[in-house]
Amino acid sequence: MIGFKLMMIFNFLYLPPFSIALFFSIIVILFYLYFTSELMNKKILIGLIVGLISIFIVINIVLHIQNKPPEVKFRLTVFPLKHSATVEKSWVGDALWETINKNLQLAVNKQAVVIPADYLSNIVNVDSLNDLSYIQRYNDQISGEYALLGEIEDNSTNKISYRLFRTMDQVQLSQGTVEVKPEQIVELGYEITNAVLKYFDFSMEEPRPEIQFIPGQSYLSYLKAKEAFLRGDYSAAQQFAEQSIKSDSSWADGYLMAGKCWFMKAVELKKKGESPAEPFETAFELLSQAAALDSSRGEIFAYLGEYYIYRERWSQAEQMLAKAYQLDPQFPRLYLSLSRLHQFRYRKLGFKDEKELFTRAIFLNPCYADAYLMLSDYYLFDNKRDDAIRVLEQYLKINPNSVPVLMALGKIYLVRNDILKIIDVFNRVIELAPNNSDAYYNLGILYYNSEDYDNAEKFFKRAIAIDNHLNSHLYLAYLYEIQGDMEKAIYHLRMRIRYRKGLDDVFAEEARKRLYDLMHHDNSDVNE
Repeated sequence: MIGFKLMMIFNFLYLPPFSIALFFSIIVILFYLYFTSELMNKKILIGLIVGLISIFIVINIVLHIQNKPPEVKFRLTVFPLKHSATVEKSWVGDALWETINKNLQLAVNKQAVVIPADYLSNIVNVDSLNDLSYIQRYNDQISGEYALLGEIEDNSTNKISYRLFRTMDQVQLSQGTVEVKPEQIVELGYEITNAVLKYFDFSMEEPRPEIQFIPGQSYLSYLKAKEAFLRGDYSAAQQFAEQSIKSDSSWADGYLMAGKCWFMKAVELKKKGESPAEPFETAFELLSQAAALDSSRGEIFAYLGEYYIYRERWSQAEQMLAKAYQLDPQFPRLYLSLSRLHQFRYRKLGFKDEKELFTRAIFLNPCYADAYLMLSDYYLFDNKRDDAIRVLEQYLKINPNSVPVLMALGKIYLVRNDILKIIDVFNRVIELAPNNSDAYYNLGILYYNSEDYDNAEKFFKRAIAIDNHLNSHLYLAYLYEIQGDMEKAIYHLRMRIRYRKGLDDVFAEEARKRLYDLMHHDNSDVNE
């Protein structure tokens, strides 16, 4: 109980650890002088301690006010650029729309929230973007107040129209149509941005140096890389990003995109238990080059901070993430990275716990599935399953086809043994992703726990057939042991051990121990 109360007190401290240690050291010294020095009496001691505590509290309050994210003036959602039915996809239109997105985010900084089109690209139904009722409903779900829509009307002249709406009452606030030439993209992006911001009493005084246009093949390759990255195809994105760099080696965005691709490939390897060292180092080199070319991009330093986290170099990680926060506090992924540091490190920025960080990421990007997943895990760790389910269901209202979120929800139902919901959720996953071996594996566990071994065996075998799902081997071994088929049980235990995911693979170790027990038991029977 005392420990809990102390933790509650420390949650409101924003000074760095050395300052807190210094404060308590001074208190100890004062008590020492009180007991050892004739110059220190009780009245002086109390006065000094009260003064120190007052100063300590005031400093914490000041730091809290300074670091607290300001209240935003408005929330603007930029929907993906729509192409008319008779118009082919235009890279010039996409380049202008991306420039406008970047301009808006840079112009409002901390004073407002701009939800860029990237966040919605794989979620919204682009064909429905002419339906204002659809836009209103969707914007309400993500707490948006205003919507910016764009459409390419004529590809031969690159004619693009834009419209700004207040979605609450579907009132149009601003509109315009421009004909775009590649060399005019920066200038037109600046003009349209100011036309949109005029309604909110914002403006860009001049085109920002961070917004630049790289003509020709380099930009086209970059756009293809970005599209592949957003759908999670990191290998394809990497190839396009490297093509962009070859076409123009002076552009930071190309290096940033390539670095992000290598970084995400390293993360995937780490999850599989394979060595991510080489792709991490490649990512670091590319991101460092991006930082050398453009030191104003917060996203670059956020990824560098993540790199140092994986290297467990915490001081450097903190420095990089703090710089990212200073440059771009609107980058949602940054807050998930900060959550992996010790509380004392991110508390300096005004966040007292992981929940605040995850909530902030969702506030900035209501479509960010990873933030919902991590907030759900936070509640699960705190044994608040209902809250964990609520968070995941909240996201599924925005994107009902999210396989990772459905999988996370299904696993919670599995723990609660809610059979009907387990079957419903994992069947939904299989419908969306027929080759998702984890869905078959989890259904196998359901039937295994229900002692329906025929169905359990069917689902475990299906999971193995898809991608040699390793833990399905372990459960098949348990199943065959129950049925008395020791030869098959031993075979699947050996398969699980053979494909061990690194030294800390607990399931492989469990399989090894079980195999030892079975073999030892068999030998004992023979000796008897």
